[in-house]
Amino acid sequence: MTPSEIRAELLGQHARLRSLIDETRAIAERARQGEAVGDALRDGVARLATAMRDHNAREEELLGGILPTVDAWGPARAEIMDETHRREHDELYEVLLGIRTAPRELAGAGVTALFDRLLEHMAREEKTLLGEDVLKDDTVVVEFGG
Repeated sequence: MTPSEIRAELLGQHARLRSLIDETRAIAERARQGEAVGDALRDGVARLATAMRDHNAREEELLGGILPTVDAWGPARAEIMDETHRREHDELYEVLLGIRTAPRELAGAGVTALFDRLLEHMAREEKTLLGEDVLKDDTVVVEFGG
């Protein structure tokens, strides 16, 4: 795949994740207001956790080989990507487990805070990993000597 094809696929996945976040945020807001939402909140977070896990695996697959080579910051970018993916997985799992035991209002608030962090992470990724200035189809080769 070309870098622009990689970018397009991953940005499309980000759009889908944002949609899942919006859907589940609406349920979390109802829970924060004290409404009995049954298993809808847990199910929404579970769907998001699965989609996020699949996205992160695909992102690591597509960017793992190319990211370290894009520029001088490439190896650091790859390391940060791996660390944030592990942290996201842990946070989603903790929230998912906590939904069953927390009062509705607290569960809804915790989910909302997590969603804000996930959205910030995706925005940062789009700038530092998926930007056109990072994933370029054209490469520049500089030769020295004669």
